[in-house]
Amino acid sequence: MAIALSIVTPSGAAFEGEVEGIVLPGSEGDFGVLPDHERFLCPLRIGEVQIQTAGQTVYAAIADGFADVSADQVAVLVESCELSSGIDTARAQAALERATQALKSLDASGAEALRVEEFEGAVERAKNRLEVSQRG
Repeated sequence: MAIALSIVTPSGAAFEGEVEGIVLPGSEGDFGVLPDHERFLCPLRIGEVQIQTAGQTVYAAIADGFADVSADQVAVLVESCELSSGIDTARAQAALERATQALKSLDASGAEALRVEEFEGAVERAKNRLEVSQRG
């Protein structure tokens, strides 16, 4: 028995297909989904997705979003998703360095507090992409 998985970003579908199982980074911790799972809706955090298909595992890096889980399908709506095989590590490393440098130049207590949060998110996303790229 399989689960229909759809991972969608604002740019379009990042993954669509039948899978044996999936592990997602929920806001309260990672969780797995197998066929006949109880229905629920869950917020997702930046993290690694593990997609189990035909005896192999495909990894993806995602940003914040939501998962809508039912017995035979999972719809994942996220800000971004990159399969490990498609991650440009040089680009991810450059993004990490830019965000780290930007953080160093900001005042976390003043009017730039929102920018600090923005760049902290950028650092976290870049680190996640680099970690997932190694799983490929």
